[in-house]
Amino acid sequence: MGTRRRIRAGTASAVAALGLACVLAAPRVALADDVADEADLAFRIGAERYAQGDFKGALEHFLASNRLAPNQNVVFNVAKTYEKLERYPEAFRYYSAALAGETDAGARERIGQALEQIRPHVAVLAVETEPPGATLYVDRKDLGARGESPRALGVPAGRYKVLAELPGYYPGEADVESAPVGQTTRVTIALRPILGRLSLDGAPVGARVRIDDPESLPRCVLPCSVELSPGHHVAYVAQEGYRTSDVVLDVTARETTTSSVRLQPLVGTVVVTTDEPGAVVNVDGKASGFSPAILTLPVGAHRVSIALRGYRTVERAVDVAPDKQSRLDLVLTQAQEVEAASRVSESVDDAPSSVTVIPREEILAFGYPTIAEALRGVRGVYLWNDRAYQSIGIRGLGRLGSYGNRELVLQDGEPTNDDWVGSAYVGFDGRSDLGDVDHIELVRGPGSVLYGTNAFSGVVNVVTRGRDERPGGEAGVSAVDAGVTRGRVRAQASLGKDAGIWASISGAHGAGRDFAFAEMPNRSGEASPSRDADAFAAGTLSGRVWWKWLTLQWFAHSHDKELPTGEFDTLLSDPRSHQQDTRAFAEARAEPKLSEFVQLYTRVHLNFYRFRGDYSHTDPASGLEQDGFDGRWVGAEQRVVLTPLRGLRATLGGEGQYHFQVDTTARDASGLFLNQSGTTGRPYEVGAVYGLLDAEASEAVRLSGGVRLDAYSTSGSSLNPRAAVILRPYAAGNLKILGGTAFRAPSVYELYYNDGGTSQVASPDLRPEKIYSAEIEHTHRFSPTVTGIASVFANYATNLIVARDITSDLFHYENVGTPLLSTGVEIALRREWRRGFMLEASYSFQHSAFLASTKASDLFSLRTDPSVRHVANSPEHLGAIKAAAPLLIRGVTAATRLTFEGPRWDRYESVGDPAQGKTPAVVVWDLVVSGHEDKYGLRWTLGAYNLGGYRYSLPASVEFVQRSILQNGRTLLASVDVAF
Repeated sequence: MGTRRRIRAGTASAVAALGLACVLAAPRVALADDVADEADLAFRIGAERYAQGDFKGALEHFLASNRLAPNQNVVFNVAKTYEKLERYPEAFRYYSAALAGETDAGARERIGQALEQIRPHVAVLAVETEPPGATLYVDRKDLGARGESPRALGVPAGRYKVLAELPGYYPGEADVESAPVGQTTRVTIALRPILGRLSLDGAPVGARVRIDDPESLPRCVLPCSVELSPGHHVAYVAQEGYRTSDVVLDVTARETTTSSVRLQPLVGTVVVTTDEPGAVVNVDGKASGFSPAILTLPVGAHRVSIALRGYRTVERAVDVAPDKQSRLDLVLTQAQEVEAASRVSESVDDAPSSVTVIPREEILAFGYPTIAEALRGVRGVYLWNDRAYQSIGIRGLGRLGSYGNRELVLQDGEPTNDDWVGSAYVGFDGRSDLGDVDHIELVRGPGSVLYGTNAFSGVVNVVTRGRDERPGGEAGVSAVDAGVTRGRVRAQASLGKDAGIWASISGAHGAGRDFAFAEMPNRSGEASPSRDADAFAAGTLSGRVWWKWLTLQWFAHSHDKELPTGEFDTLLSDPRSHQQDTRAFAEARAEPKLSEFVQLYTRVHLNFYRFRGDYSHTDPASGLEQDGFDGRWVGAEQRVVLTPLRGLRATLGGEGQYHFQVDTTARDASGLFLNQSGTTGRPYEVGAVYGLLDAEASEAVRLSGGVRLDAYSTSGSSLNPRAAVILRPYAAGNLKILGGTAFRAPSVYELYYNDGGTSQVASPDLRPEKIYSAEIEHTHRFSPTVTGIASVFANYATNLIVARDITSDLFHYENVGTPLLSTGVEIALRREWRRGFMLEASYSFQHSAFLASTKASDLFSLRTDPSVRHVANSPEHLGAIKAAAPLLIRGVTAATRLTFEGPRWDRYESVGDPAQGKTPAVVVWDLVVSGHEDKYGLRWTLGAYNLGGYRYSLPASVEFVQRSILQNGRTLLASVDVAF
């Protein structure tokens, strides 16, 4: 829009006087006509005054025109006028303003020349701000703005304060101490933005946060806090393996805006199945459920492990892809743990002994009532019952009349044999039931390097249920054997983290069977009957309390058994003839792990054994004989286990026992006839030191060795080593080469018992028995569930203690010079327990013979002693088949067992004895059906042992008139247990 021009001649001359035609142009801003006219008027008046030399008047009107219509040309005129007035700072400022707005190159050159002309007359402040564009003030704001940065300000010489303001920033200032004329002083002001704070938290920790630009560098990682300019922003939160999230938010100045972000992981699924359900599934070290399981996992690599008690832990690497499914279908391999072989928990494959573990699944499925019944059918093991005690033999070494004192029975590692005869209790004389038992370990061969005496032909470790049992209670009743009824109650409670307690009490009563013995004819020549004289009563109290590495366990059992067989020349059918055995112990253990390389094992124990025997003799003058024994002893053991290197374990230890009460009494109608001259008041001590070394030379070679020295105050010392080489010649094979020795110290009964010369005299000069053993056992795993085992073994026993007749009515014990050699082979094929299925078949051949002497030539030639017949009670053939399978009904399992034991020779081993007889082979078939209903905590068992009712007898020892004793016929069993 144009501006009317009325230029008079005087005005034209004024413009000419200025010498700048360009500055005479009217303001070029389109305004309303009245404002434009006023601006034009002010401009023309200013030009006239300038031409007249009235520079102050010209300045006044030029400034007014510029205020009305800002114009670069007018700004230049203002600068020129200030220059005429010699107000150089103002001129410099207006020239600078004119230059900043000018685009014409020629005009810019002219203005620049003008600036250079007046620069020597002013002090120049070259002001820059960060960021640029700030409004500048000098000293005071009320004097008006001096332009926007960057700007060169002309000022008189002096001291100044430069102020800067920019929207969105805090005001800034700079002090200029001295601004000399003719010089340029640079002034820099950094403006601090007025910000708000954004605080972000959420998951996953460490997620990267970018602001406004998803491609920019991360500003922070979660959780974090950042300062942002006020206004609208977008936070992009990203992490590998997660979906990126965009968070839109508004930031307010001087305030904190909070927000939470949870990224959704990119996930896939992994389906885990195992052939045995209920395995714990761990992902990256954290429990994630039980198999079968469908796991939703973040994408990426994961480590999945599957663990089930009694099975080898399986680990697999899984790479999870987004929104895809992976599968792990696994067949678990059984990896039974055993403690009795080395006194530390280890795999059966790694144990330096031949080991069989009877798991709890089998104990429940077959309803085993006793330890002996659980061991029946295990390769190399056979049983017999003389109606006073149940006994077991291992690999042909089941000597008659030994009361099991060549086998050591443990409960959780604590020996339960008594200290009078050394008897092992494996029937109802050992415990009323197996309700507290988790599994039973059988370790064949010598075990004295670990346990000392009695671990002669094998060790049986009864392992009770562990700390991981759920808190609650149980109650049950059962009927088994010959009219045996039982009841039990158990409770378990948690006492806090790593602390708990369980306790149980059970009882059993048996009515017994009736017998007829042909060896004891009545006056009519018929077999004498024995009726109502086979009863027993038993009770068991057991428990454990623990806190971290401290454990206290207790056990007490009493068994009172009537004698129906006329044993010890007693009257048949006289219920007064009975034997009562009471065995109890309390053991405290401390097993702290001091470091990764050192663990201590300390235990102290207090033991009690009491025997009471009443015998109604056939001799009326003797009346009722009463025998008794009271034994009490304390013991302590200290062991240290060192693992300085991976695959290397050294064990050093020692133990001692003090048998402070060893009292034997015997009396009949004539009065006391065993007194201080017998064993009353004969305390004795036992001490031992031992060392073991286990080394894993490579993945295919494992070495184990150890030695133990035992010393008895009654019978001297015995040194017993053990060595084993365990090889893995191929992935599915495990070969054990085993060798060692064991001993049995003469028992107090064998050493000192006498009845006043009536039937037995003391034998104080007895030496310990000794056995040397060698074995090769190979295991081949056909599949994760099917295993085959084959072994060959040889046991060479010397100094065996036997009862010898001094006269026809008097005997004592002595070491015989005739060694016993037992050799054999064993094979077994087992399909492990899976989903209720199990199958096992085994066969053992074992041959025992008395050699001519202990000479090496006789040993290697196998020359037998001509004065001795066949080894008694040593069947050559043993076989068993065990199977279990679930029925169609939910939770019901059928289990069957077929055992075979070959013929056995009776006790007449010496040539001078009556002709040696033989009992026939034995075949026993068992069938049991069991079930459980977890919803109600109910478990039941119904079945029969010896289902075919096979009637058979087994050899008896010299305490009996009979050569053999009738064993159980068909036995029904039933039980009901409720957990709550």
